Amino acid sequence: MFKRCAVVSLACVLVAALSGCGAPRPADAPVIAAPAGAVEPTCAPAASSNLMVGNWYVVRKQAGVAGEIQSLLTLDADGRMRQTTRVKQGRNIRSELRETGCWHSDQGKLVTKVSRSNGELIDFNDPIYTAAYVVDKVDATRLLYREDRPGSKVVLAKRMPVGFKLQ
Repeated sequence: MFKRCAVVSLACVLVAALSGCGAPRPADAPVIAAPAGAVEPTCAPAASSNLMVGNWYVVRKQAGVAGEIQSLLTLDADGRMRQTTRVKQGRNIRSELRETGCWHSDQGKLVTKVSRSNGELIDFNDPIYTAAYVVDKVDATRLLYREDRPGSKVVLAKRMPVGFKLQ
């Protein structure tokens, strides 16, 4: 019973953490693969002065989750993004999700749009794969952002060097 509750809780946490402002998917709805013949979107480059380009690392705890949730969001200058999110308890990695896609920012917002999840091309037109965030502050060392919805909590991300990997 406990193991099942832990798995269900973990799934809910990952969906909530990664979906941002995307529409919630019913618990029994399958992930929809990309339609046949779908072509992965081309990303638009970021402005050369955009401070959000880089590697951003977040560690947080969440009620009901044993361990910590680690996320590494890489925003490339060419508009591509990679995000790895894992639940880690001690040395054990309980779950990991790797997503890639595109990102853009303007007027104090960051928008990410996933096109591949764990290497598989997904239906990137499904709103669950688009996340919008309000950027409260970004500088050379940190990014403060929150989901673009009422009552969302501020997340602190630390800038990490090129080549940084989750451990």
